[in-house]
Amino acid sequence: MLAKRAAPSATAPRDPSEAFRLLVEGVQDFAFFMLDGAGRISTWNVGAERIKGYRAEEIVGQHFSRFYPPEAIADGKPARLLAIAARDGRVEDEGWRVRKDGSRFWADVIITALRDSDGSVIGFAKVTRDSTERKEAEKALHRSEQTFQLLVESVQDYAIFMLDPDGRIASWNAGAERIKGYRAHEIVGQHFSMFYPPEDVAQGKPRWELEMAEREGRHEDEGWRMRKDGTRFWANVVISPMRDAHGSLIGFAKVTRDLTQRRRVEQALEQSNQELERFSYSVSHDLRAPLRAINGYAQALWDDHAERLGDEGKRLLAVIRDSAKLGGQLIDGLLDFSRVGRQALARAPVDLMALAERVVAELRQTQASVVVEVVIAPLPPASGDAALLRHVFVNLIDNAFKFSAKRAHPRVEIGAEQNGSEVAYYVKDNGVGFDMQYANKLFGVFQRLHRPDEFEGTGVGLALAQRIIQRHGGRIWAEGKVNEGATFFFTLP
Repeated sequence: MLAKRAAPSATAPRDPSEAFRLLVEGVQDFAFFMLDGAGRISTWNVGAERIKGYRAEEIVGQHFSRFYPPEAIADGKPARLLAIAARDGRVEDEGWRVRKDGSRFWADVIITALRDSDGSVIGFAKVTRDSTERKEAEKALHRSEQTFQLLVESVQDYAIFMLDPDGRIASWNAGAERIKGYRAHEIVGQHFSMFYPPEDVAQGKPRWELEMAEREGRHEDEGWRMRKDGTRFWANVVISPMRDAHGSLIGFAKVTRDLTQRRRVEQALEQSNQELERFSYSVSHDLRAPLRAINGYAQALWDDHAERLGDEGKRLLAVIRDSAKLGGQLIDGLLDFSRVGRQALARAPVDLMALAERVVAELRQTQASVVVEVVIAPLPPASGDAALLRHVFVNLIDNAFKFSAKRAHPRVEIGAEQNGSEVAYYVKDNGVGFDMQYANKLFGVFQRLHRPDEFEGTGVGLALAQRIIQRHGGRIWAEGKVNEGATFFFTLP
């Protein structure tokens, strides 16, 4: 059975040329219109009305030159464009045009010659598009590029320059001249390997760094580089590949900073730390020896002559032994404090929730005589040195246990607060608290707000915690009231 042919729409034109005419007249983003052989307008579409501002009855029959600025008319541009289109069949142009209201817009124009069967020009088809936004964007981009180029060229503290895909220098800024010693005309076109020491060149380091940058998208390095005068400087270098719109490598951007002074400071600090470490251990050894002797003789006196000492003698002997023990603890605390300032941070993700739970469990075993209620709220994970952060939790939680132990119902809360983009971790207790006017003394080495006979301690723990947090780039502080407890806060970037 044959399918019935669909009846044509009552509104659809049967003639293809009529359909094309309707299509052209309905287009709004392009001005489509015809010119006769002399350049007078003979047709006008809605796109032309929208872009140029004239209705058809206002503009048909007028010469198309009225769309051009006075300077273009004086230069004969309209007639010239028609002559080229008549000669070559087609002409393209970009430039300013004028609307009915006198405002200007940037136009992309194509004029095509129309010919009769004998090849004679009978008129022109003209297509105009308003590209003002694109032109403004291009101007803005050009201004931005000029500004960026001036910025790069004037930077003095960084050597910023470009390499071609083979590593030859394509540009050179003032910072590069100051740091490396070469003028632009001396160095552009040379291979960047000339900045590397001979041993690095022999090992292929320059080529390897470009390969790493191309493969990984970026490569950063620190090491010795060479100046024009042959001297070496310690450089931080970042190499980034540059690609075109198709992803093809077109070169590299290279930024170099002279860190020689920082390197010297670091080496001096390292040497100072080594000397401090040797001194610390020497002092530790020299101090421990007499403390061991005092403790040993006191123990011998107790073992052999306790019955002849009497109660006061025994009390004084106990004071001697306790003082010797405290002296050893002070030495240990001082060494820990010194060591934290020297050792490198082993940064890694740290589960602070699990860390706090382990510390609480350990303290419950060592302080089993005191039953403390502990509440641990969710603690966001952080990045840091887990071993050092454990010291922070041990000192803060141990203090909370110690200073709340004499309460009828000692309670410790461990949690975190979100302050904008910053997380503040805290350890809170309901213990004896402190007067806020003395808060600045809390984190000093050997600083104590309570007598040793009230609460044991060396006065090093909070100083150690502060040093660890500061080495992580964070802050630590405390809030409290006498007999109303204390809260210690710290942040980790």
